[in-house]
Amino acid sequence: MMRNELVLSAKSAEHSAFSLWLNSENALFSMVMESSINNLQMLLMGHACLSFSALICASCVSVVPALLCLPWFATSLYLCWKGGLR
Repeated sequence: MMRNELVLSAKSAEHSAFSLWLNSENALFSMVMESSINNLQMLLMGHACLSFSALICASCVSVVPALLCLPWFATSLYLCWKGGLR
């Protein structure tokens, strides 16, 4: 019984460390954007850049892959907006 309690507390400590990292300020992006950017927002911007790159590459292939990548790009922009980026 004691072992289960230790495992649960270790998992919650790992989760809180990850949450702490996500909410901490990213110095490089904060300097570039000239506003406070946390690591979660930095990851959201990276996701938007990746989906935009896929959209551009897919548009060079044909219309069908571009139409498949367009909702991904729109969703990534929506997630950026929900994450506090303007």
